[in-house]
Amino acid sequence: MNADDFGLWAMLAFWGSAIGGIFLAIQWASKKGKKSPAPRDVMIKSLDKRLAEGEITAEEHQRRINEL
Repeated sequence: MNADDFGLWAMLAFWGSAIGGIFLAIQWASKKGKKSPAPRDVMIKSLDKRLAEGEITAEEHQRRINEL
């Protein structure tokens, strides 16, 4: 192995890392935007819990369920 081989390997490592980093960034960005909103029943359970703990009134509970 001579000095020229090191330059080739360094260049391949650099470009491999750059392309891999771009690929991973695209994968991360595409997954980040696909989160779905919470299902209706999960939100209703949350409202039921808040009503039981006294955080909201029965009227507020019903109003929010109707808005869903």
